[in-house]
Amino acid sequence: MKILFIMLIVTSALTAQTYEAIKVKGEVKYQTDSGEKWLGLKQGDILNSNSVVTSGPNALAQIKTEKITFSLKELSAVSVINIKQLSRDELLLALAMEDMLNVPEKNENTALSTAVYGSQEDGINPLFIKSDNFGIKRLNGAVQLAESGMEESAILAAKETYRKYPDVKSIPSFRIFFAGLLSKKGLYEDALKEYLEIQQLKLNDGQKAEVNSMTDEIKKKLMSN
Repeated sequence: MKILFIMLIVTSALTAQTYEAIKVKGEVKYQTDSGEKWLGLKQGDILNSNSVVTSGPNALAQIKTEKITFSLKELSAVSVINIKQLSRDELLLALAMEDMLNVPEKNENTALSTAVYGSQEDGINPLFIKSDNFGIKRLNGAVQLAESGMEESAILAAKETYRKYPDVKSIPSFRIFFAGLLSKKGLYEDALKEYLEIQQLKLNDGQKAEVNSMTDEIKKKLMSN
């Protein structure tokens, strides 16, 4: 009963939106509901809240809601339901539901290629990885949500991605970025859990220093409360 109550609250907070593709450049596809077929997205198309949009190399899609215009860049993916501002309380409810759903699921991208265009992190933006791996594309999209001012939605999108595509949890740059957002939002226990897990990954010297510093800082904050 408690689970159903949380799901109803979260669902009502994240729905009741309309989404329109106001600009499409290059190859952009979308999938609606649980259907396996990917369709080409065109300017003027209306998407429902259960749609997922994915972009190819050098592609771009601008999606507009009543209050937000979001640009999905190349080699990225986003669940359009995440194109929304969330309050901290709405994020906490959504994260609680994610914890209850935290069971490995079948990848929703079995029909797409997994060819890698460049596994190294882009030299201009260290949080962008050129890959056709769908989990990486979703993390690219989550970063773009944060860069567009939707940090709470970005955290939730990353959590969903890690649940559905656990292999991408081994990429340090993304994990560090989203752990930092959790800390920024004052979710210190969640952030500490993330940083402790990140310490077990293969990190370069700069990443080790950053993670260790944030871990110590958060521990001090939790002890002082």
